[in-house]
Amino acid sequence: MDFQEYKITSVDKDRIERDTTQQNAFKYPLILSGKPDDLWIKFMHQAYRLNSFSKKRQYVVVGNLIIVIVFADDAMQVQLDFFKELISIANEEYRKLLQRKDEERKAEEERKRKEQENIDRFRHEVDRLKF
Repeated sequence: MDFQEYKITSVDKDRIERDTTQQNAFKYPLILSGKPDDLWIKFMHQAYRLNSFSKKRQYVVVGNLIIVIVFADDAMQVQLDFFKELISIANEEYRKLLQRKDEERKAEEERKRKEQENIDRFRHEVDRLKF
């Protein structure tokens, strides 16, 4: 199990732009330390849905960006801290999943090893059979 946690490294200042779907809204792109896969994104969406933060904002993950829809009067540090928390939760859930998969893989390898031991034992016994 080798997993490098994702974290927000900065804001892509050049990509901050007006969001035309809502009045006084802006796209605020947070740069992640890597490009997460669909499963990690699923964990982040789940953390978002379960969180009752009153000022949570819509977002989308595109490549290594989390594009958050913010408003002119939003406190950016509050939004950043909220998304850092979501990322931390997603990292932890992803790590747990990878650990479970690793344990399942090891258990399957052990089952196959024991199975092969039995086959080898049976083959060895064949040589001692008297016909």
